[in-house]
Amino acid sequence: MKKSIVIFIWIISCVGVAQDYKFGKVSKEELEEVIYVRDSAADAAILYEKKKLYYLYSQGEGFKQVTEVQKRIKLYKKEGFGHATAQVYLFKDNSNREKILGLSGRTFELKKGKIIETKLKSDGIFKGEYSENYNQVKFTMPALNEGVVIEYKYKIVSPFTRGIDRIYLQDEIPIKKIDVEIKMPEYYNFKKNMTGYISFKVEESKEIDKITFNTKARSQNGTSYRQDQIDYTVSIDKIQMSNVPAFKKEPYAGNSKNYISSIDYELSFVQFPNSPIRTYSTTWVDVAKTVYRSSNFGDELKKQKYYKEELDKELKGVLDQSSKIIKVYEFVKKKVKWNDKNGVGTIDGVKKAFKEGVGNTAEINIMLMSMLRYVGIDVKPVLVSSIRKPISLFPTLDGFDYVIVRVKFPDGKIWYLDATDPYGQPNILPNRVIQGIGRVIAENGTSQLVDFRPKEPSKTMVNVKFDIQEDGTVKGVMNTRYMSYEAHRFRERNGEKENRSNSIKKRFELTEIKDYELKGIKEYGKGVNERFSFIIENVVEAVEDELFFSPLFFLKQKENIFKSEERKFPVDFSYSFSRVYRINIKIPEGYEVIEVPKASVVKLPDGLGMYSFKMDATNQYLQLVLNEVILEAVIPSDYYPTLREFYNSLVEKGSEQIVLKKK
Repeated sequence: MKKSIVIFIWIISCVGVAQDYKFGKVSKEELEEVIYVRDSAADAAILYEKKKLYYLYSQGEGFKQVTEVQKRIKLYKKEGFGHATAQVYLFKDNSNREKILGLSGRTFELKKGKIIETKLKSDGIFKGEYSENYNQVKFTMPALNEGVVIEYKYKIVSPFTRGIDRIYLQDEIPIKKIDVEIKMPEYYNFKKNMTGYISFKVEESKEIDKITFNTKARSQNGTSYRQDQIDYTVSIDKIQMSNVPAFKKEPYAGNSKNYISSIDYELSFVQFPNSPIRTYSTTWVDVAKTVYRSSNFGDELKKQKYYKEELDKELKGVLDQSSKIIKVYEFVKKKVKWNDKNGVGTIDGVKKAFKEGVGNTAEINIMLMSMLRYVGIDVKPVLVSSIRKPISLFPTLDGFDYVIVRVKFPDGKIWYLDATDPYGQPNILPNRVIQGIGRVIAENGTSQLVDFRPKEPSKTMVNVKFDIQEDGTVKGVMNTRYMSYEAHRFRERNGEKENRSNSIKKRFELTEIKDYELKGIKEYGKGVNERFSFIIENVVEAVEDELFFSPLFFLKQKENIFKSEERKFPVDFSYSFSRVYRINIKIPEGYEVIEVPKASVVKLPDGLGMYSFKMDATNQYLQLVLNEVILEAVIPSDYYPTLREFYNSLVEKGSEQIVLKKK
């Protein structure tokens, strides 16, 4: 009976809290919460989030877009304090720019039964330029302690009325309640695209609004004033959701923005009274032609004078077509460094980028494309939705944020080139590209979808010799060869460091490492070879006259990276791969093999991958061959339970023991 009463009181208190989200009206019940009941591991939760977007008309200025935001967050643990900092990005274009108004914030804390309130002050607000097209307002809430509730609100007024930013309905922390309202005048027609794995309903309705015009007229009788009124229809979309689970980051997630529940609005057309219809929703033909016509793409592509002299010297005596392409490609990579900014169009232009040696993705790769055209190579641009950009399902230029180059040879062979990547090679592209999607475009408007994933698995081959000493110390030599994308990943992670022995020693917990060699790190297009000698202790356990150890020693996986029991979005490995481990173990004199792990083969369904484990014993040596193969870069979530179990068994197999006994 007592338990039922407690549950009833808890339900009543939750309902009471849920009914009042007026700004500044934080309740004791919210402050007394010690955990989020639906996710006890959450270090913070959004108690309430409201986003309201609408259009206001001002005579002489026209429509402006207004977005109102209110957010209330409970901080249960110190680990959640990062959610007390927020960033607002304000778009700008020449003299037009978005403004933030009415920024207000408060932190609420319960002390001795009383609610203490601390206001956000100007010293907690930082304003500055974020990029060429965005200003940033960043603020951190004051008086942070475990258990506090923070709340803030602001309004953004924008002269840019043709776009509505993607509205996310899920966060990295759970959301108790979220209310979204979008009001769109009939003059703006939008298409809706919904993403994510949490279903939600859009409640649609309409209302009538009006625009009032004040006009002044002069006559013989003096000045007169007249008011005219135009009624128009407003489309309203409302979304209300409760108890939205956190979007938890998972390993090998690719671009997680593609999987978070959200709604995206794309402008189809604009038509004002007594004006022709202006179409914005386009076909791929329109997208392609628009790109080539734009001043920061098509016009920049035509410029050649700024590089001719240097390029002619670079190519002197080079006649072979493939050699010319590589020469130009390497020339651009060395000449201009990427500034970590994406773009389909140039910002400062190719000439400035060439002169100053730094540019965004468009400036670098438009420059590369122009140079290749100059030397007679058949090239076309490829627009890319990089890993930073949610993939758009409909034709729109806004769906792309990156550009690379496609080379087509007379025999039909294709090379994709990205000169922003210092470690790149033909058809070896950075993850930010291959985990996105591309579309090659031609000047006549034709286009084609491009998947950058390599067709063949990238290989890593590991050869290790372990020599077990009588005292249990293990000496050995490890030789690893990385090929294709595995070599590219090695270069990205290690740069051009000739010696990384300290990091290897720490990673594998080695006692000593010596004779370190690294070959091929700068020879792009070839594999990377790494070799070193080592000594390791405490990996062989001695019990009386028996020795126990894992045949993989420090190479074994200690835990399964896939820990979640379920997963609603794909596993993205970037590329398929094959990793082969050949291990030769010399056992100490006077010992014999009593037990070794049994051979096994585990296969994923539908040819997605497999691993095999085989061990042989001859005289004083044990030979192990372990082969891990994943044949698809992206594995659908339907296969996740099987994939998780696959890696569980791989971890378990690596933990099985070899047993030696003294003769």
